[in-house]
Amino acid sequence: MDANNNNTTARRRVAKNNIAEEALTFRDIYDMFVANKIWFLLSVIVCLALSRLYLATQSNIYLRQAVMLVKDDNGQGASRRSNISTDALMQLNGVLAGTSVKNEVFILHSFQLAQEVAKKLQLDVMYSVRSGLRNVSLYNKRPFTANFTTEFTVPASFMLTIDSCGGGNITDVQYGPLMKESDFTAKVEWGKEVKTPFGNFVLTPDAAMLENFVGMSVKVQRISIEDAAIILYNKVTSGEVDKESTLVRITCTDSNIQRADDILNGLLNAYKQSIIDDKNQIAKSTSEFIEERIALIHSELSDVEGQMADFKQTSGLVDLKASSDAIITQSSSARQRTIQAEMQYSMVGYLVDYVTQNMDENSLIPTMGGINDTGIASQISNYNQMMLNRNRLAENTSVNSPTIHDMDLNLSQMRAAVLASLKGYSESLRLQVERAKQEEVALMGSIQSVPQKEKQVVDIARQQAIKETLYTYLLNKREETALQLAITEANIRVVERPFGDRHPIAPRTQVTMLVALMLGLMIPFLVFFLRRVFDTTVHGRRDIEKFTTIPILGEVPHGQPATGDSEIVVSKQNDDVLSEAFRMLRFNMSFINKDARVIMLTSTMPGEGKTFISGNFAATLGITGKKVVLVDADIRKRTRSRLMSMDNTLGLTSYLSGSVDDVRSLVVTKNKECNLDFLPAGIMAPNPAELLMTGRLEQCIEELKKYYDYIVIDNVPAQAVADAGIVNRVADMTLYVLRETKIDRRFLPELERLHQEKIFNHLCVVINDSRSKTKKYGYGYGYGYGYGYGYGRAEEKSRWKRMFSRKKDV
Repeated sequence: MDANNNNTTARRRVAKNNIAEEALTFRDIYDMFVANKIWFLLSVIVCLALSRLYLATQSNIYLRQAVMLVKDDNGQGASRRSNISTDALMQLNGVLAGTSVKNEVFILHSFQLAQEVAKKLQLDVMYSVRSGLRNVSLYNKRPFTANFTTEFTVPASFMLTIDSCGGGNITDVQYGPLMKESDFTAKVEWGKEVKTPFGNFVLTPDAAMLENFVGMSVKVQRISIEDAAIILYNKVTSGEVDKESTLVRITCTDSNIQRADDILNGLLNAYKQSIIDDKNQIAKSTSEFIEERIALIHSELSDVEGQMADFKQTSGLVDLKASSDAIITQSSSARQRTIQAEMQYSMVGYLVDYVTQNMDENSLIPTMGGINDTGIASQISNYNQMMLNRNRLAENTSVNSPTIHDMDLNLSQMRAAVLASLKGYSESLRLQVERAKQEEVALMGSIQSVPQKEKQVVDIARQQAIKETLYTYLLNKREETALQLAITEANIRVVERPFGDRHPIAPRTQVTMLVALMLGLMIPFLVFFLRRVFDTTVHGRRDIEKFTTIPILGEVPHGQPATGDSEIVVSKQNDDVLSEAFRMLRFNMSFINKDARVIMLTSTMPGEGKTFISGNFAATLGITGKKVVLVDADIRKRTRSRLMSMDNTLGLTSYLSGSVDDVRSLVVTKNKECNLDFLPAGIMAPNPAELLMTGRLEQCIEELKKYYDYIVIDNVPAQAVADAGIVNRVADMTLYVLRETKIDRRFLPELERLHQEKIFNHLCVVINDSRSKTKKYGYGYGYGYGYGYGYGRAEEKSRWKRMFSRKKDV
């Protein structure tokens, strides 16, 4: 009952180990590094060398930045918190409120401004020289300037080697979308036009820098303005300094400090000019409106004056003052009110017509000082400001974007509101004009003594006065508008001109070297880790203990072939690690089964070192003074006998078949140093399994026990043929040889089943070719074994024949 319980517990533990995956521990990683330190060191050296090569090819990158202040309409730098109430009020009135600073940040980092700066700085033509492994950009210190006289067609590059004769030679020409090489070469002179397949240009030398570049080759590249703008756009970033202020920071990264500063200054100047142009749009629109009205009023005034001259000429009236003083005195106040009312009514009428005619256009509404209604004036000002913002955003975004759509909707609503207000105000002015005229008519009707012609003169004079007043007013507004155009300035202020550290921000040498070091460690680690993941073979004691409960008798280390002619590496004098490993097998056997005298060795498949271990283990037992016989029970292939050139002599098969009754006569003379004798397999029999199943095998073993302390049986692989299980009935102990990295771990549960079912007597495992401790061991084994169909692959000969004599012990 206890044995069954123990077996059940063992099976459960093995099953649990089969399900659980082995985690990678720190000890595993450490062992991996120690075992493969040469590969890790080589990988680190290569990665560090590649990183140094990479750093040698990279140009230094510098960071430059500038800061500007976005001011409000009053010219003051406003706090972001002060705009919260205004934005909330605009949202309550149905108008979408946005952060003006964010709009300015977007416009400042726009492709349009980048294109303007690239064109102004001529960044479409680049100059560089080769210095070591890297290209050094020439910007403000170039020996010449290539001024292209033809429009850009295709990108191109060429090398100009400067000579001391006033020119140079053009070579290495590449042009076209794919930058294909060309055979074009030319001899150029300074100041003369050069005709090439990719365009004509004139080289203008810089006398101060030219002498430093004589004999050197300068690379000239030409790209399109659009591509240059894209490069500039990617170098520049802009953003708010913080959320509480209206400060905007703009940065630029470039390999040339001066070029970065020029880019920042160019962007600031272009941005400032764009704001001025936007503000001047209102004044320009008002100026155009005033000019049109001045021309119209001038024409109407000329007509009225002509009517007055014609009327006086036809009526013969020159001075009507004496006859109309009383009328003029009484109606002067009424006439003034009529004039003012009609002037305002006319101005409002002009604005109504203008807004009606431009209802669907993205144009501004002229601002006229003649409107006394402050509400309408405020509406027109708000509309113009929003229209300017809309037009500025439309230049840098698509007209179909949600922001433009929302602003167009708000502008349409505001335009309708302004038109409605103007019409209402026009109607009220019309009523005022009518009342003033009625009052004046009443006064004129009371004058009975004034002739009809005097009434006509007064009417014409009134029309003349109205036109003169309106004409004078428009002239004054034209001067005011011209003055506004002259003094317009942008609502920004540059707080910090381009500045920055003159130490490069890239490449970061320390970070690059650190990354290279990490890669140098990670690459071999990943390689060995993946090998470990996909390698399902047995690796040492831990795998066996994990999947089985079979005792492990010991480990035979891996190493290089030992010196000497003998395959038996153990002796009384040897104290190397391999000899000690076999002594440990002998020592452990005395603890596991000290009474065992018949020890059988088998394995899973050929080539696991069973033959090597059986011979050296038998020799290790014999060194202690015990008499040991090594039996070749592989009567199918007779591997050990063939290695000793004894495969055609009498042996075990002769005794099993009954042709020889004295087993002692079949034993090869013993080796005196190791007290080791050998019983060969004998002549190959046609029925090996049946021979081994006879009782003659037990008789043979019992007979050998009379003369030997230990009987070591070198048997066939257990998974190849059934002979191992047949012979095992006479064995006191079974040593199962597992060669590291030879057997798949998935076989271990099957081996555990054999152990639990006691198929082999006192089963123990011997790990061969162990690599888990060190790689300094001194023997390698490479025997082949060809069980299966064909059964007979040639194997290399052993040197056993030098250890044993062929002489029979009689």
